[in-house]
Amino acid sequence: MIYHGDAYQYILQTPDILLEIFRKKEEILKDSIELVKKHKIDEIFLSGSGSSYNATLAAATFAKKKLGIRVTPVFPVELSEEITVFPKNSLVIGISQQGTSTAVIQALDKVRETGIPTISMTGEYDTEIVSHADANIYVECGYEDAGSTTKGYTATVLTLYLFLLEVAKNSEGDLKLKEEEITVYEERIQKVILNLPKLLPICEKWAEKEAKKLRTCTDLIILTESNQKSLLLEEVLKISETSRFPVRGYEACEFIHGMYNAVTEQTEFLYLFSQSGSDSKEMQHLYEYYKGKNKQYAVNTQKENDDGLYAEFLQDSDFSTLEYTIPFQMLFVKASRERGIDLNIPKDPQFHHYMGSKIGQ
Repeated sequence: MIYHGDAYQYILQTPDILLEIFRKKEEILKDSIELVKKHKIDEIFLSGSGSSYNATLAAATFAKKKLGIRVTPVFPVELSEEITVFPKNSLVIGISQQGTSTAVIQALDKVRETGIPTISMTGEYDTEIVSHADANIYVECGYEDAGSTTKGYTATVLTLYLFLLEVAKNSEGDLKLKEEEITVYEERIQKVILNLPKLLPICEKWAEKEAKKLRTCTDLIILTESNQKSLLLEEVLKISETSRFPVRGYEACEFIHGMYNAVTEQTEFLYLFSQSGSDSKEMQHLYEYYKGKNKQYAVNTQKENDDGLYAEFLQDSDFSTLEYTIPFQMLFVKASRERGIDLNIPKDPQFHHYMGSKIGQ
């Protein structure tokens, strides 16, 4: 499939899109919450592939840590082939941005056969997936006519946050939070969204500089703190997909336990310092160690005199994925252009058709 839009423009639209989703959350979630109210929900399974799966990690981490809701991210094949018995009060959400993922659709069909309630989640209207679930959530970010998901990922993360807060508000399950506590979370989310516009010009300047360094890179390792699993996987996926060379990514503590042996003379590093992870000290030590070996490309920090990105991130301990996503999306789009790659033209146009992995392609 050939696309015709501009992925970079979609990134610039993201703050307005997220604010609109936040303002319309009750309308967006009405169908799904009506379903939730009919069931006692003790556990939620979130399923998707690629960016959709990565988005589930951010939501699941927040829910398990703060809401007392058991939320489990799973790949569609796990729902179809590996999970044979679901806990009694389960809910399954299948996510597909375009609504055409055959794996997610097949997984939802199998779950429905067990009598477990299901919700589809998609950014497209009148798409196939909506007829394969008991309710639907539309990710209201508009059609993304580009060869790589940008606004769709961030909008999915936000929509999942808001959905899980509504579940905590409406479910009959044993939940940790009172309604006034949920309101505080919503206010924090809104604050992060309202802060995004001021980040755009600073992040753009940083991305332009660092993209030039990625022009000839062939071996990149991304390192993050432990609280950024979702963004780590998303950036590994997106830089690999758009710059079209293999990229690896690790949390700092995992890298220390063995992967440092795979560093070669060609290896370069991209760091995300979120300043709130349990392994922030290890991240700083890694940066200093490899800086002495001239092996770092880009650093996202909040140290004003550092050689990385300095911007007024709010560093919200639960919702920072919404803000840290912006500079890294800018980076992968600009890096692909530096490498002479047109994101709207797939490297292998026949791949999905041959694999049967997307309906209509």
